[in-house]
Amino acid sequence: MKAKKVPIFLEFIKKSFFIISLILFIYTIGQLIAFWMFTDEYERDLLKDRYKEIISLSQDVNIQIPENSFYEYLQHLANDDEYIRIYSANRIYYETISEVWEDIKLDYENKDISIKPRFFDSDIYMVLTAPINIGGAEYTLQIVRENEMLQEFTENSFPILIFTLILGLVLSGMGAMYVSKNFINRLRRLITTMNEIKENGINKRAEISQLNDEVDKVNIVFNSMMDELEEAFHEQSRFVSDVSHELKTPLTALHGHLSMIKRWGKNDRDRLEKSLDICLKEVERLKKLVNDMLLLSKAEKSEINLNKLEEINPIIVVDEVIEQYRILKPNVKYIVNIDEDINMKIDPNDLKQLLIIFIDNSIKYNNKDNIEIEIILKKESNKFKLEVKDNGIGIPENEINIDSELYKYTRISVYFK
Repeated sequence: MKAKKVPIFLEFIKKSFFIISLILFIYTIGQLIAFWMFTDEYERDLLKDRYKEIISLSQDVNIQIPENSFYEYLQHLANDDEYIRIYSANRIYYETISEVWEDIKLDYENKDISIKPRFFDSDIYMVLTAPINIGGAEYTLQIVRENEMLQEFTENSFPILIFTLILGLVLSGMGAMYVSKNFINRLRRLITTMNEIKENGINKRAEISQLNDEVDKVNIVFNSMMDELEEAFHEQSRFVSDVSHELKTPLTALHGHLSMIKRWGKNDRDRLEKSLDICLKEVERLKKLVNDMLLLSKAEKSEINLNKLEEINPIIVVDEVIEQYRILKPNVKYIVNIDEDINMKIDPNDLKQLLIIFIDNSIKYNNKDNIEIEIILKKESNKFKLEVKDNGIGIPENEINIDSELYKYTRISVYFK
């Protein structure tokens, strides 16, 4: 049978109350032990002082004072909390009348001072046993003294101590409830934030207090995870947008050439062959684009290893792209300015895709009858600069921060290492 699960609020209260109660209990016991040790030492000192007092008088028995006077002195010492007994193996020299002697055995072998605690009728007594010489005879002295200080504390202060302990337990329970409620409320706020994110989107974040405690650290980690998740969503959105744009250009080219083949391909054999070749190349490029897009996330996080790329002559790729668009858009004028003997490490399909995007945009965003597109590729220090200019509508002035005269025409520059 499975144990019934206790709500975390009650579990937290229970454990907090147990720990605080244990601390209070240990503290109370520690106080009692400390007070008992203090009174024990105090009573021992009193017994030692009494023993020295009796010893000093016993040495003068039959010398300076008679034995009867010493006996009367012992009777004078007898009271309700202190009892004296002097004895030898043959007889009891003196004994205060008391019931405590019934529980204390006669000790004939103790030759040193011994002080031990004893319990009689739930009261604590201290018993001193030590040798004593009276009139030249060896005896054993026993002094029994009740621990008055501890007794008074037990009778007068113990009820207050118990009341204080109970009050402390009650207050600790209330404190445990307050701390637990505060802790649970902070967790509930985090749960509320999660539910809001689930319903309204990932823009919401958990609240961070000034305490900088463990709960705040959890909230910080949660916010960090949400930031990464939001960035991942944005990257996914950009990925979809890039895929749409990247796939659109070869599809547009395929559509254009296939439409042209349908119209004039049967009558123009040369144009048919060129268009079919271009369509096959675009299909191959489309397949490569799909494969590249599937690995886009991995590619974005890694650097391209130029050592694995072979050098190409970019003029071949540029001429191929221009030839493709001349068939589709014969009214476009192309101006090519590429340094001679220039070779660069780049995937030919990547360069082709880049040129198609630029040329496609130059044609799309151009409202003139005579469209001019200039393609410039040159080497600057250790980089290659690809520049595409056209006589189109240009970039709106409110979207640029520099002199708009520089953007009389659309100009795009890309640098390659």
